[in-house]
Amino acid sequence: MSQENPEHVLALGSCELDLARGLLLRDGKPVALRSKAFDLLTYLSRNVGRVATKSELMSAVWPDVFVTEDSLTQAVRELRKALQDESQTIIRTVAKRGYVLSLLDAPKPESSGQPSVAVLRFSNEGAPEDTPLVDGFAEDIVNALARFGTVVVLARNSGFAFVSDSASDWRAIGDSLGATYLVRGRATTRADGMRVTVSLITASTGGVLWSDNFSASGGQIFDMQEEIARRVVNRLVARLDDAGIKQATPKPTDSLAAYELLLRGLARLRGYGDDDNEASRSLFQAAVEKDPTYALAHSYIALADLIIGGYAEASPALLGSVIDRAECAVTLAPEEPRCHRVLAQAFLSARRFEAAEHHLQRALDLNPYDADTIAQMGYLLTMRGRPLEALAALDSAIRINPIHPDWYHYDRSIALYSSGDYKAALLSMSKLPLKAPWRLTRLAACHAQLGDLKEAQNIIAEVKRIAPDYSPLEFAQTRIAFEHASDIEHFTAGVAKAFAAYEAGPVGAALPGHRE
Repeated sequence: MSQENPEHVLALGSCELDLARGLLLRDGKPVALRSKAFDLLTYLSRNVGRVATKSELMSAVWPDVFVTEDSLTQAVRELRKALQDESQTIIRTVAKRGYVLSLLDAPKPESSGQPSVAVLRFSNEGAPEDTPLVDGFAEDIVNALARFGTVVVLARNSGFAFVSDSASDWRAIGDSLGATYLVRGRATTRADGMRVTVSLITASTGGVLWSDNFSASGGQIFDMQEEIARRVVNRLVARLDDAGIKQATPKPTDSLAAYELLLRGLARLRGYGDDDNEASRSLFQAAVEKDPTYALAHSYIALADLIIGGYAEASPALLGSVIDRAECAVTLAPEEPRCHRVLAQAFLSARRFEAAEHHLQRALDLNPYDADTIAQMGYLLTMRGRPLEALAALDSAIRINPIHPDWYHYDRSIALYSSGDYKAALLSMSKLPLKAPWRLTRLAACHAQLGDLKEAQNIIAEVKRIAPDYSPLEFAQTRIAFEHASDIEHFTAGVAKAFAAYEAGPVGAALPGHRE
């Protein structure tokens, strides 16, 4: 390995590519390659994880010479032989598109001895209308646990699939979640605060490791959340770096009323009703009016505006205001990972890819086990033309959050389509219950790429029935924040095939699965 320029050395299976010296090495000795094969490997290495189309590769490697795909195929064959890549896991063929250099098979060190913890949905022993407050309190314990970095914390959606007092078969719950420990609790809200009982349970035996009662009012509620998280971790880990967690703990609001408004807004934001997004925004705005420095409330106003505006479909003026507010939130709470995550979503919608990846990575640095952030990183990687890395991230998110929201299926289907696995993409997209035009458009593109033109034709007919003014081709060409033109062209090609089949007619009867 070149000691002078280690940043220019790439591990490729049993070989090393030293770009600074222009050599492919095995055991420190050069591996013979023709110049064009080396040029091809160099180009692929500078686009790791991104699908490079055949035309792109031929233009890059043979810029002034007309060659056929046979020259490219021969160069790929030579590289695979040199890399001893018989399984084609280093240089992967993406059907009908091109090739991608993948480093995903390189072994990665895995942490050992880390317990996994799921926080179950706390039982609300007070008024039914206080359930969002109790849920939000328990969710903040999830976030507090994750910031310690010494335990694997399963995501809210998975843990909240089980209510603390609804069952006693803790082993079955632990097995279904993949959790070694469970946190269960009961809470009662009062006019000035909250009373909570929390227990830590070993999932395999049902044994109670620790249980205690807590009571707090006003701003002490946030101290109570941190204390519960600290006691849980102290029971599971012998040593804990208190200084690290204190540094990473974001400043909460000083207003209990603002906090309650935020929690009620989050409950609405996760709904799918016609007015849920607008209602959540009003609650977040009310929280800001109670506490103008409440960073999370500012972040969620920005997110609500982004959702209402249609993400990447939002106007430049709206995107500008969303970014301004999200940046303000990060300034107010630079150690709050959710603020960075929202800002990343805004940057991605504005097609500012480097900034989006920076803030998503910052969110993960602050909270490495946040499944939603990991999944959103997967979506970003797909938008940046790195679908194989995206699938690895999404699979990791699903392991942490096995009972995840439906949008995980959507993000995974986009990554699968971009990687050329249309059958798996179709399966993921089919798991979404919503019969929206954009979903049907993606289904049609998958069927068209698989050669099932009759089904693609039927689906486009259904799109036209439910949304006569909607244009599938315009959606494919302009509404998705892909960084590279080749990815736009790839998706557009599938939609164009489906639309051409629809226009060719006659249209067959649409299948029941494609009816409202």
